[in-house]
Amino acid sequence: MTETTHDEWFARLAARAQAGPSELSAVLALASAGGDLVDFSGGFPDPTLYDTQLLGETAAKAIASQPQVALQYAPNYGLASLREVLREEVHRTQGVRPEQDELIVTSGGVDALTLVSKAMLDHRDAVLVEAPSYLGAFSVFRSHDGVCFSMRNDEEGLVPASIEEAQAAAVEAGHTPKVVYVIPDFQNPSGLWLPLERRREIVEIARRLGLLVIEDVAYRDLAFEGSYIDSIYALGPDVTVQIGTFSKTFTPGTRMGWASGPATVIDAMAQAKTNTDQCAGALGQTILESYITEGHYAASLPVLRGAYSVRRDGLMDALAQGLGDRASWTHPDGGFFTWLDIPGVDAKALAAAAVEEGTAFVPGGPFYADGRATSNIRLSFSRTSVDRMAEGIARLARAIERVEG
Repeated sequence: MTETTHDEWFARLAARAQAGPSELSAVLALASAGGDLVDFSGGFPDPTLYDTQLLGETAAKAIASQPQVALQYAPNYGLASLREVLREEVHRTQGVRPEQDELIVTSGGVDALTLVSKAMLDHRDAVLVEAPSYLGAFSVFRSHDGVCFSMRNDEEGLVPASIEEAQAAAVEAGHTPKVVYVIPDFQNPSGLWLPLERRREIVEIARRLGLLVIEDVAYRDLAFEGSYIDSIYALGPDVTVQIGTFSKTFTPGTRMGWASGPATVIDAMAQAKTNTDQCAGALGQTILESYITEGHYAASLPVLRGAYSVRRDGLMDALAQGLGDRASWTHPDGGFFTWLDIPGVDAKALAAAAVEEGTAFVPGGPFYADGRATSNIRLSFSRTSVDRMAEGIARLARAIERVEG
């Protein structure tokens, strides 16, 4: 028998798999590099903020008290008891209560994106995306044969009028526009908080054009002042699928999330889930349910907001002292990120020089669906201690000098 080489197998891969590692894979690899690197790359929660003793006790109690649930398969929609808890949480924080058939438990936010893509996208359908936006979403949409068309963002976030511009561009190119993907709360990568009036405009335009809004609320609970702006889902539940995750506020290791929206779409997502991972893990669901119902989740949020707010302040100070007028950046009121513009610098070249100097970030190009060259970079402050930030920005400044010189 002739041995099959790696190259021979590569030629047999599906076309979608031949592009090589995704930009997100590179971010995840960099974020786990360790050493003396001052890491501003991955949008990871800080594990030192977990109450590990409480989590351990909650898990042990779930296994001991209901092993037939916690250690078994769950329904594709999720455990009925957790779904009821999440319906009430959505109502408490957003003022709108999904019906029983309008909410599904997912294995984190990316799973929710995968399911809504399976439910909505046919071959070469258009997805309208912010510019910039979450690079992982682009990968999900493209892996389900969607084609991304960029809208426009300004200093306040998505410009609603650009929805119609992107839709027209998609139609002219021969693609059917289906969905609009928006991150309104402390957006990844910009950190911006979309104003209420723009949220209302998005709903009005989506209704008029027959588009489904995918509202990603991964950072909604992390407003540093503890406040909320009306969600797009609350303003337009008839045209919105809201996807959320507990990976930023609970633990990413449990892979818990949800999606709420029109029953027809949620049902299609549930059917798609039977062909992916079948169901979200029941053990994580039972732990999360107890964590919420016993008040631990609500009690943890002020702690998380306070810790990340301090880190935001530390990074803002380090940027002001280390870069001054050399760059501009956003001043986020929540979440994990700030977005820098360093005029005259190629962000991709800067990223390589920065790693050599001992600091890491994500260059801005992958956050644009068209992969444009850009002078933008994203810095995450979620896992970097304040006492390391000045050194990290000093290393960034040296890298800037290298690529300029």
